Amino acid sequence: LDGLLYHESDLRIEEHYTDTAGFTDHVFALMHLLGFRFAPRIRDLGDTKLYIPKGDAAYDALKPMIGGTLNIKHVRAHWDEILRLATSIKQGTVTASLMLRKLGSYPRQNGLAVALRELGRIERT
Repeated sequence: LDGLLYHESDLRIEEHYTDTAGFTDHVFALMHLLGFRFAPRIRDLGDTKLYIPKGDAAYDALKPMIGGTLNIKHVRAHWDEILRLATSIKQGTVTASLMLRKLGSYPRQNGLAVALRELGRIERT
C-alpha cells in the first residue's frame, strides 16, 4: 500500500496485483477504502473461505466454501474510526504499513481491527 500511495510520480494507479502472500482481510478493506481495485492471485482458491451476511439466506451451492457469517454490527459501530484511519493513511499522517503492523498485533477483540477485518471479508468475498 505504501508504494501505491506514496510513489511520488504522476502515475494514477487504479489497480494492484499481488500474489497470495500479499493480502489479508485488512488489506482488502484498506484497498477498497483508499480507492484501489485489488486483484490478488489467490493460490488454492477452492480452499479459500467466503463469508455471508447473517440471516436465513440459502447458499446451498456455496456451502463448502462458506467460512462463516459477517458481523456487520462491528463495521457500523467502528465506521467513524475506519474512516479516520483511511483518511490518515491517505493524507500521509501515518503510513499504511505501520497501521497494518499495529492492527495485526492488536488483540483479537480490538474493535477497529475486528471491524476492518469484517469489511475486508466483504471485499474478498
